[in-house]
Amino acid sequence: MAADFLGWGTGYHMIAQEFVSWSRGIKTAILVENNKTITFLNPEDYDYSSVYAKQLLYAEQMHAVYLSYPHEEMEDEFEEWIKDVDFLEPPIANHIDWSKGKDSKSYPLLYRKMCEILFPELQETTEFDGYNLKQLRQFYALFFLNFYFIRWIEAVLDSKSGANLSFGSNPLYLSITQFYKLASTITGLTQDVAKAIILDLTFNPNNFHTSVTIQPFVLSSSGTYYILPNLFSQLEPSRMILGALNKGSKKKVYDKLINLIEKFNLNELHNTVNGVGSWTCYLEKVIKFDGKQIHPDLILIDATEKCICVIDYKHFIGPITASEVDYKMNELKKGAIQVQNYIEILKTLNKIGLINTDGFSVKGLLITHKPMPIPVSNEINIPITDMTTFIQNVIDVNGRSKGINELMQLITAIEKLANVFTAFEAEMPVGEWKVIRSQHKITPSNDN
Repeated sequence: MAADFLGWGTGYHMIAQEFVSWSRGIKTAILVENNKTITFLNPEDYDYSSVYAKQLLYAEQMHAVYLSYPHEEMEDEFEEWIKDVDFLEPPIANHIDWSKGKDSKSYPLLYRKMCEILFPELQETTEFDGYNLKQLRQFYALFFLNFYFIRWIEAVLDSKSGANLSFGSNPLYLSITQFYKLASTITGLTQDVAKAIILDLTFNPNNFHTSVTIQPFVLSSSGTYYILPNLFSQLEPSRMILGALNKGSKKKVYDKLINLIEKFNLNELHNTVNGVGSWTCYLEKVIKFDGKQIHPDLILIDATEKCICVIDYKHFIGPITASEVDYKMNELKKGAIQVQNYIEILKTLNKIGLINTDGFSVKGLLITHKPMPIPVSNEINIPITDMTTFIQNVIDVNGRSKGINELMQLITAIEKLANVFTAFEAEMPVGEWKVIRSQHKITPSNDN
């Protein structure tokens, strides 16, 4: 019954996303009443291989972050913690000393890692209405540590006993008061602070576009919290927290902080390109023309190659719902048009600052915070890359004493993909009807 329900829920989620995509004009739908089918078709003129390649790139970047956690220290401690578990008396949660994590040698290491992941652009005293950033990092690090312990035990037991074992998947189900008290025990925070964070991470069924991947604590109408430690320990923390703040009552708080976050990352991008080779770099320089003015985020000038690169930075978080994909598609299009306008204006100028730019070629670029695995229309001819990839490309170019042209070639080069993405149709039964949707499977390249 549980498997059937899970299958139904997954299918419903997929159909809901297809419907939203159709309602936003991203996809078309064909309804054939005679054979009772609804087919959702992807729009033409989009490079879907690029979409899936960016999904893999995002996963690779997040996996690299995950591997940087203090796994060795945690597993050393878990070897001691597991001795307290009575395997004849499930569930695991009944045998855990939830206060242990605070005094573990892993916690300070994990907390420092969270300082690099959760809002590294902000001061730890930054307030989120009910808790500050230091407390949020503390909450996540200690929840992760304890929940990863449960996941680790499950993996050990599964490897020894297979899937059919008495401990199962060990969900937690607690009353509201019990959960607040447990959170305080785990984190050492007051119950009021723990409650404020929990409320932001509590699934809101009234928001159609939320997800348990950003609000993983589920509160039933009867007042019981359901938590899956295995799920929580696998969620990417920055995406979860950002998504939760954007979906909940804290959106106004986040909106006030976004300018600080963007400014911090833009300065990091400027520091990366400043002083590279013969480049001259301008940060948010005001360019005046015909009584008007523009101020692109970055302007790179390579006097040796007589080349200009104008850049705008967008602090986008990766989409997880169809509505977010639609929004990001429109925002990237607007960003590309803005950069194209910058290009046309800079082409008419013969001087930027003290540099004579008459006859210089002008290129444009959009940089997002993370890889954006969304369809980009072939009408957009402005290259789009992510911050990590851009910084690495600049390092590579500088190491070879190359210029802006080489940098843009690295970014825009259509390299042979390590994987091939093949489209196929998937069918989902819905009563007497069938819903057909396009999906892609990954097959290794012949050159691998």
